[in-house]
Amino acid sequence: MLVVCASLTVPSAATAQRSISHSCDTPISSDACQHWYTGASVSLQWTWSPLGTLISGCQNATFTAEALIERSCTVEWPDTSITQKIWIGLDRTPPQLTGLQPGRPPNPNGWFNRPVQLTFLGTDATSGVASCSSTTYSGPDGLGVPIGGSCSDVAGNVGSGTLPINYDSTAPKRPSVEVRPGNKRVSLGWSAPPGVQAEVVRSRKGAKPVVVFTGATDHLTDHRLHNGRHYRYVVTLIDQAGNRSADAATAVPTTSPLLLPARGARVHSAPMLVWKPVRRARYYNTQLFRRGHKVLTRWPRGSHLQLGELVPSRYCWYVWPGFGKRSERRYGKLLGKSCFTVVGG
Repeated sequence: MLVVCASLTVPSAATAQRSISHSCDTPISSDACQHWYTGASVSLQWTWSPLGTLISGCQNATFTAEALIERSCTVEWPDTSITQKIWIGLDRTPPQLTGLQPGRPPNPNGWFNRPVQLTFLGTDATSGVASCSSTTYSGPDGLGVPIGGSCSDVAGNVGSGTLPINYDSTAPKRPSVEVRPGNKRVSLGWSAPPGVQAEVVRSRKGAKPVVVFTGATDHLTDHRLHNGRHYRYVVTLIDQAGNRSADAATAVPTTSPLLLPARGARVHSAPMLVWKPVRRARYYNTQLFRRGHKVLTRWPRGSHLQLGELVPSRYCWYVWPGFGKRSERRYGKLLGKSCFTVVGG
């Protein structure tokens, strides 16, 4: 029988021991490279064993410029060759903060009016940004409020600072709305701080509410109305951040000189009586009756009278214009009669 045996080549001890090694040295450490450094310099050292017949790219070097550096060392021996590649990152510059990423879009005009999550954004030219901090801001209010945060790069450098946001969660002070009815019209006035917009909505029973005004003012006259109909007006103040506050008032256009309260109105407290002024009148005689009995007589100089405390009941009032001195008792024609009811609670 013929027996064929395959030959087995066993590497010699010298071949098995051929190797290339490297190290990265800084003033405070020495390691095997392949990561980012944040110091002033890094020195690369190559070693190999045994002495090769051809050596390429294996120069020792010291690096000081910030960059990602790649190096390759090849050593050839008569029976084999080895190539080793490494990289060294040098980055000592912290990231730069570039912006804030909100968790939701801002409210009108770039303002935030309720708590918002903010994540910092950054840039890093060498190793790149690894992560940035985030926070939830809920006040205080302010224009350009500084928000502190930071970003870290891959090398471990940390850049910190502040970036501004506009924040306002406080609604404008509630407006105080006053109405004065007229013939087929209603005049409105309201209190408003500077810098707010006003929206006026008119409604009445059985009709769809209508926006009759939007703008930066504190008064309005609404025309083309029907006398005797009840109209409700809601005045809403809107600040630059979109915060809102509102108040409402009702009015009934009329041809009567007696304007407020409207004829047949039901009120919860003593009202202010308002009537149309009469030319050349020096004063007015105003009388208030309850169940047919006079309960008040006044002689105001203006065309209005604030009543004092009243018990729940139905009241009627009358107004006469007075001319000359009050002692002369020269009165004009009765301006009119109107009644209202004070309800409990």
